[in-house]
Amino acid sequence: MQTVLNVTMPILSFLICILVAYILGKTPAFNFLNARENRFKSLDGIRGFLALSVFFHHFVITYYWKDTNIWASPPEKMFDNFGSVGVAIFFIITGFLFISKITKKSTTNWVSLYKSRFFRIVPLYIFALVVISLIVFASSEFNLHVSPQVLLKDYIKWGLFHGGSLNGFSDTRRIIAGVDWTLKYEWFFYFCLPLISLCISKLKKVGMFFLVVTALILFIQPLYIFSFKTNYLILFCIGGLASYLVKYYKPSFKITGKTASTFNLLFIITAMLYPNTLDIFHVFTIAIVFLLTLLGNDLFGVFTLRSSVILGEISYSIYLLHGIILYLLFTVAFPLEASSSLLSDFLLLMPVTSVVVVLISATTFLLIEKPCMSIGKK
Repeated sequence: MQTVLNVTMPILSFLICILVAYILGKTPAFNFLNARENRFKSLDGIRGFLALSVFFHHFVITYYWKDTNIWASPPEKMFDNFGSVGVAIFFIITGFLFISKITKKSTTNWVSLYKSRFFRIVPLYIFALVVISLIVFASSEFNLHVSPQVLLKDYIKWGLFHGGSLNGFSDTRRIIAGVDWTLKYEWFFYFCLPLISLCISKLKKVGMFFLVVTALILFIQPLYIFSFKTNYLILFCIGGLASYLVKYYKPSFKITGKTASTFNLLFIITAMLYPNTLDIFHVFTIAIVFLLTLLGNDLFGVFTLRSSVILGEISYSIYLLHGIILYLLFTVAFPLEASSSLLSDFLLLMPVTSVVVVLISATTFLLIEKPCMSIGKK
């Protein structure tokens, strides 16, 4: 029974989210998508499912956290990989998009690029931090439990995407499910772009080879530098390689059809069930899923549905805010007593929680993300 629910509840949640996104797509708020032309529509579509996968990962972690008081990867490998695979493909997509951007023209407007990134990422992050702060200070009855200097230092750390406790509240990062850790890797990659651009433009294929070999070495023999794990760099590199191949070899074909979708599905299932998370075979499997999707495979049409594209549009809100929603639901509003309930019972709440996450994420996308992105493009 447990195994059946482990599989069926995420699938049901995906389907319900598609339905909710379909309804949202009928509103005028998302009419801006009608005028969009996108070469890589399947990539837009997959992003929503990646963000939801990370949400499912933390949904199950929340159950075990309430049971053991330990925030750790869930014992079920599928739920563990939901998080790892989702983040890995997000990093690959980032590598692909931004290496494509900096190699598209002979010169890059770096001020414009960093301005757009700031207004894309930071406003919603500030909103999340404000909500986190309200929860933390409400929990302490709005009393200051640390010195102003310590509190300022704590906020500076959060501003650098390296947050810890706030006001001495030990579970601060649990409120956001710890997802902020990926943003420091994103920004590290963004700040490396001028160097990468210089390396590629001046050294051509030799520069590309050097970057790939460096990333591969740092994957096989990872270093830990100021809380950065260098093994994640290979994921950005895979995206960059894909960008290079698309630009210089210009594949005119698309890997579509039921046979290709079947292979893509098999690779997705393998990636989700593989026991050794993010080893070289796992990364290879994840890369194949990305490449198949990049080359037009839409997984039986799912990734190119308007509903999927809408989920992709709001994926950053889903990713950044789902932890807050889980905390408010199962720690504040309806405190979960995991010791008195089974995981199978808790999983039954996944579909309805998914609806809440999607609706709130759509709202924050329209009210915060979209207006701020427009400012960033000016």
